[in-house]
Amino acid sequence: MRFPIGCRSVVWRYGAMALVLTMCFLPDVRSSTSGGFARCPAIGRRIEQDLESEATAGVRIAEGEYKVLTENGIGPTDPAVYGFRESWTLWRLQDGSFEVKGTRSYRSPSYEPQSDDFSVHLSSALTVLALKEYRKLRWRPDSGPLSCEFLLGKISCTSNAKNASQNVRLDVPVESTAGLLWPIPAFSLSSVARSANRTLKVATPVEFVQLKEASVANPVYAIILTGQLTYLGHEQLSLADRRWEADKFELEVATHPPYYLWTSPEGLLLSFSLESKNKAFSDERMVLVRFQQWEKF
Repeated sequence: MRFPIGCRSVVWRYGAMALVLTMCFLPDVRSSTSGGFARCPAIGRRIEQDLESEATAGVRIAEGEYKVLTENGIGPTDPAVYGFRESWTLWRLQDGSFEVKGTRSYRSPSYEPQSDDFSVHLSSALTVLALKEYRKLRWRPDSGPLSCEFLLGKISCTSNAKNASQNVRLDVPVESTAGLLWPIPAFSLSSVARSANRTLKVATPVEFVQLKEASVANPVYAIILTGQLTYLGHEQLSLADRRWEADKFELEVATHPPYYLWTSPEGLLLSFSLESKNKAFSDERMVLVRFQQWEKF
């Protein structure tokens, strides 16, 4: 029997899996053990994990990578963020919502490297429902992963400490379209833009919640930055080896210089840049540098 090319890797994978399982279940005259994976425990665990992962992950839609182009510090956090990169994979779940799984790396301050896994749960309209970052709070070594849920009228965050007495919880009230700065919020920015009014030159009130880690006595607190997001129309961008018809916005947030951001028609963030009066793009910007898509979203 001949299989279509697109199916051969699947057939090979599960055919090989069946062979491995057969080998594991063959009688062993040297042992009286009769458990299914007793002879191949490591392989058995790996197969079980693969099947469980595929069942919960859903359908892989796309993957990509963001990168900050400037070598100088960038971002709304203090201290600034250096060398920021964020690779991610987008999955469609069985209920129609989406999940992003990825890893971000950066230095903040410039001499202190960071590398953390993260996940984002998105609605079917690609707005943020929950964020999770697999790291610990600086002043709470028992914490992690850090997680925030976007609920009606508030953003609720917890440090998920193993010792309940060490847990930190924040309930931050929000009144308008809101995002979270953590530390450069690619999917939070695209979520806010997705919810914004797309009438030309009309501003949408927005809020961004910035989490600060202060001290042992005050391990984390929230600052709410109010602002507005104004739709500026369509613009063509060439990024990640393809041409995009992008929606362009101007973002003005209290205590920060104005920014531009561009999103794809589906709501994917393409570029986030400081406004520049002398040229089309500022050197201080984050862009999509790699993108591959398998399904529409």
